[in-house]
Amino acid sequence: MLKVGILGRPNVGKSTLFNRIAGRRIAITDDMPGVTRDMLETICHWEGKYFLLIDTPGFDLKDDIIKKEMHKQFFSALEEVDLVILMLDGKEGLHPLDEIVVSMMREKNIPFILVVNKIDSDERELNVAEFYKLGIDDMLSISANHGRNVDILLDKIVSHIKENPENCIEEERLKIVVIGRPNMGKSSLINAWLNEERVIVTPIPGTTRDAVDSYFEFEGDKYILIDTAGIRKKSVMFKDRIEKYGYYRAYDSIERSDVVVALIDATEGVTEKDVKIVADAYELGKPVIIALNKWDLLEDKAEAQKHLVSDIEDKFKFIYKPKYIFISAATKKNIFKIFKMAKQLFDETNKRVPTSKLNEILEIAQAKHQPPMIKNRRLKFYYMTQVGVNPPEFVVFVNYPDAVHFSYQRYLFNMVREYFGFEGIPMKIHFRGKKDTKIN
Repeated sequence: MLKVGILGRPNVGKSTLFNRIAGRRIAITDDMPGVTRDMLETICHWEGKYFLLIDTPGFDLKDDIIKKEMHKQFFSALEEVDLVILMLDGKEGLHPLDEIVVSMMREKNIPFILVVNKIDSDERELNVAEFYKLGIDDMLSISANHGRNVDILLDKIVSHIKENPENCIEEERLKIVVIGRPNMGKSSLINAWLNEERVIVTPIPGTTRDAVDSYFEFEGDKYILIDTAGIRKKSVMFKDRIEKYGYYRAYDSIERSDVVVALIDATEGVTEKDVKIVADAYELGKPVIIALNKWDLLEDKAEAQKHLVSDIEDKFKFIYKPKYIFISAATKKNIFKIFKMAKQLFDETNKRVPTSKLNEILEIAQAKHQPPMIKNRRLKFYYMTQVGVNPPEFVVFVNYPDAVHFSYQRYLFNMVREYFGFEGIPMKIHFRGKKDTKIN
């Protein structure tokens, strides 16, 4: 698949163009320079042709640790892509760095399309004249914000595609999102899987602010790996508008994922915030793998494992047989076992149980524990059927749906799990009257 990278200085509009072409807001955009810190990827299509679009951090000459990491990613992106969209700022004008990068492209013989952004009217076309100093006649003026000439840019991109790749639709890949508190090692885990520095990793908590998608294949299976911003307390998060975007983006990523990997620092143990993060993902109907990271830093591993397992069983009681694993992103211990667990959970959350089997269990349940009386009439359960997957969803038809006590709901819930599994999977059971048209 053709890999197309959007490169340019900070705040020239790379992420705005990325979102425009992708057709949805993936990258965080803001007027503050340097908002995009990680390389973002998404599969796009135009005129029936598919390509992988990559948004990169802006390059500049600042000297702090994050800027250095962004600079490394910029050069890494140059090696990875087949075609570059080099964006320049038509509002600000030609910058010395623009000339340096164009010269670098020519030296490395990298195919590129020169795009002058922020030309949102015919009057602003006059601003393009000074860019001809670069010695490139075939440049394109656009407005990523308003979509002006973006269709022409897409025509230019797909003209580089020789053939339409097969099986490249995003929905065919199992989506795994990695969540957790800041500095749990989320980006380190993604990079360890990919064996490259795709996501910026520094000792500074909260380095990742976008939800970053990476396309990955392992043992013949295709995945989308999603790194997210560390989830802090809202009171801390909302002081910074960029981090607020990242907070909401993290939860959007959970919703579009198939399986959630919740990272917990094994050296710190399970915190109240860890439980809240896992509970939120579970409430959204997602199966969760609890990955206890930094296992390599523990000295007495046997004692630590005993304590942590007890902690998991105690604090995650809302999950039926929670799935957990001890890993080290730093040494790669057990990290690839997560994919097998994710596939099992994905199969489990998409499992369907025949109505006949469910009704057998419903009869057994009523025989074992007779439903209570309601106003001198006994609750009668007619039948049960599965109406959805991912998460599994069931409807039980009963004569008085509003009168089914929580304890009996939980009893039927547990009977379904006892006979059909769904270990580690959130489930929903609704109760409906025979004449009802809505689920109560």
